[in-house]
Amino acid sequence: MSQIIDPISSEIFERKPYLRNYFRNFSSENLWELGSAKKEGEYYVSLNGEPLSSSFSPLTQAIRLLDTYSLKSTDIVILFGLGNPHLIQKISETLAPGQILILIGDDETLIPVIWDEILKPVMTIPGRHLFSGEAFFPLFFNYLESLPIERVSGLKVIRNPTDTNRNPIYRELEEKTQTVFSAKMSDLLTKFEFERLWIKNSIWNLIHVGKTPPVRYPISSLKDQFKGLTAVLVSAGPSLRKNLTWLQNVRDKVFVLSCDTSLKVLIKAGIEADGVVTLDAQTNSFFHFMGESLTKIPLFADLVSSPTLLREPMFRSVVHSVTAKYQVDAEGALVREVTAGGELAEQVFNEVGDIQSGGSVATTAFDMLRFMGFTSVYFLGQDLAYSGREIHSTGTHHNEKWLTLLNRKNSLERINEVIIRKRETRFVPKAGAEGTVLTDYVLDLYRHWFEESATSVSEMKLFNVNEDGAEIAGIPSVRPDKAIENLENTPNHNYPWRKIAIWQMGFEEKRELETSSKNKSLYPQKKEKTNQGKEDHPTYLHPNGSEKLFQTIQKDLEFMEQGLNQFEADPEKKPFQDSDLWIWIREQSYLRRMVRKTEIYILRHKDLELDRKNQLLIQSIKKEIRYLKRSLYPMIDSFPEKG
Repeated sequence: MSQIIDPISSEIFERKPYLRNYFRNFSSENLWELGSAKKEGEYYVSLNGEPLSSSFSPLTQAIRLLDTYSLKSTDIVILFGLGNPHLIQKISETLAPGQILILIGDDETLIPVIWDEILKPVMTIPGRHLFSGEAFFPLFFNYLESLPIERVSGLKVIRNPTDTNRNPIYRELEEKTQTVFSAKMSDLLTKFEFERLWIKNSIWNLIHVGKTPPVRYPISSLKDQFKGLTAVLVSAGPSLRKNLTWLQNVRDKVFVLSCDTSLKVLIKAGIEADGVVTLDAQTNSFFHFMGESLTKIPLFADLVSSPTLLREPMFRSVVHSVTAKYQVDAEGALVREVTAGGELAEQVFNEVGDIQSGGSVATTAFDMLRFMGFTSVYFLGQDLAYSGREIHSTGTHHNEKWLTLLNRKNSLERINEVIIRKRETRFVPKAGAEGTVLTDYVLDLYRHWFEESATSVSEMKLFNVNEDGAEIAGIPSVRPDKAIENLENTPNHNYPWRKIAIWQMGFEEKRELETSSKNKSLYPQKKEKTNQGKEDHPTYLHPNGSEKLFQTIQKDLEFMEQGLNQFEADPEKKPFQDSDLWIWIREQSYLRRMVRKTEIYILRHKDLELDRKNQLLIQSIKKEIRYLKRSLYPMIDSFPEKG
């Protein structure tokens, strides 16, 4: 225990508390030793008497290995295997302070052995982290998930060959690491492309709460409301059409939640969904509903969903949620990251409700079912693969569109094949059977998300009614006849959710309510009364929250315009990022996210001249001001509905 009482170690443990746990006297069958190499001043690590690097000159070996890698200042560097102490030192010396270096070992008991001579000097440098042994691997992935990826250009993996060849755990860790990092990079690229649209949509949706039909509710009002009940999550995989008969047979025993893509397939089969989920911020999602009568179905919509869809009074009601991620960082603190625009929801709703998502509508819908408390969930059409080399079930909007393109030289099979060949495909185990099925990189990310989620919802029973798609570890695949047996003793539910306000009031009733009582709120179910006895607002909304949010954003835009004019008029040449206006923008989360792409570009190009940096940021801010103004004052609102 002497290693942890010296001042330097104590200082390290204050900044990186988890490192103290390596000195808790873990038991191990391995005998680790730090030995002196033949070259003076050099060390090597031995495991049960076998050296894990050169015992003559491990430093020369480390330098030669490192010379094969090109490390950038914007890379995250991960070393798998701690058997060559000088490799640890040389990598750390190559990287700048603050640049992230993650050291991965396979045994907790190695760390005290090499702490004083090797690890302690490295761990004093900011950005250096250490995860060794099975007990610390979950902490490693928590840390990886919570890493700010904005300033990172890539991931560089360095392997100490002796370690990685002797223990297969390193290969498993590397595969999972690459999956997590790829997902984070994909998430960042998605943010670059859509974040400003998410903010614009969120603002429009929030400032129109309570103004027009359909009535808006927060999903928080449904939290844990359906304990003991069974739900079916319907996706639009190719296997959906062959299993619709099963859903028809069990319809009165289950709550049916449809992903937007699959809704038309259900309607054509005569199955009325109890809710439909949409996540798309673009107007493309409108085509999944166009031409259908949906006045009996609530729409479960993320706050970033397209206003074009939500302003149309085609649904019975709208249930809003925000997408948020919860992760534990290396220090053990819980980190919440909400989708851009979601932070504004608390100015209108008392509590909206956080839903976690893996990037697809199906992942969001699944977490909604968990949030609402369903005890059992059956997945239908959840292929996550190109079953039969098809992309979607017949009957979806996509297939309807492709049918218009058919001719003698262009079959439906050819259209599917052309699309599949453009994607990064791979083979994965097939659901409930031997063999493999074709999938792609994105679908496989969703599959991994479901597998991770299955391990965290042990209180729920999960089944995948699928014999054609990809195997999802942790979610057993069952045949339709077996799924019917599972539900044989489940009584008919008699649709208890239809007693809840979200399902009670249809569009026609709302129109009548508007016509007969123009001065009353659109929310008759939950009311508060003011001191004068007049009806005020629903209990889940802040009084005049939408109006106040509109005024706040209006003032923010005016303040920015004035600040930009003052900065540009100032003859003194100074960095815009040192200005009071930029400091203020950084504190306004929704505004800073809109210029995130420009800010990261400047961070990654530190050699830009001052004038160019200022110009880029100022132009970006002006562009976003104009963009938000179009959201606040859309042309469509400038004209009367008739005439």
